[in-house]
Amino acid sequence: MAGKNYSHQLDAKNRMRIPAKLREELGEGYSITVGTGKCLYVYSKEQTAEVKKALSNINPYREQQLKAARFILYNTWEAEEDKQGRILLPENLRKYANITKNVIVFQGPTCIEIWSEEVWNEYFNDVNFEVLADAMEELTKNG
Repeated sequence: MAGKNYSHQLDAKNRMRIPAKLREELGEGYSITVGTGKCLYVYSKEQTAEVKKALSNINPYREQQLKAARFILYNTWEAEEDKQGRILLPENLRKYANITKNVIVFQGPTCIEIWSEEVWNEYFNDVNFEVLADAMEELTKNG
């Protein structure tokens, strides 16, 4: 069931919890990496393997493909929960997503997403419904 979101805060040591319901879906050994829109993607072990496989299929002589693959791989963090179920958000990922304190954990269409509350609000501040309608038509046409 996509679309659910949860509000959380980083603690003083830059740790947070993935909501229990979402953690169950992820299973053991999930990863966090950069996503579009300045959010972070949280992938299950299986999803992480799929992403790595897709990235291994790039043409190493295509600079933009190689740059994208390097950026994603460099910024992929294997999350480790402590005894209280908290995970550390490393500095490079916090910086990329502009996360300082308040976060939104969102069950997105393809994976779980972590957003800075400020970036989340800004992202949805200027929704163009004509563009949204066009995107939905394209999705239903191809689906």
